[in-house]
Amino acid sequence: MQQITIQPKNDQNLISLIRLAIENQLNILKYGIKKTRRKLQELEEEFKMDTEGFYRKYSRGELGDDIKFIRWAGEYETLKQLEQDYLTLQETRVC
Repeated sequence: MQQITIQPKNDQNLISLIRLAIENQLNILKYGIKKTRRKLQELEEEFKMDTEGFYRKYSRGELGDDIKFIRWAGEYETLKQLEQDYLTLQETRVC
């Protein structure tokens, strides 16, 4: 686990501010995850295929390079990154 040290000139409110900033970022990430999942669900319904199955086929080059497939893959990769960022930030402790 990495540790970051911040040494402000005046630290009276700093811990509260950092906690609020983390909470705000978590809310932003939750919104992004929800929005991305909604987009993925629309694509799954349109193509009658689950996203993980699609991504496996797409990654193997079985589906071609239709712009919708490129966007779908991008949305899936975005979701995975948002989820990872959320978990990382959620596990952050301010001391």
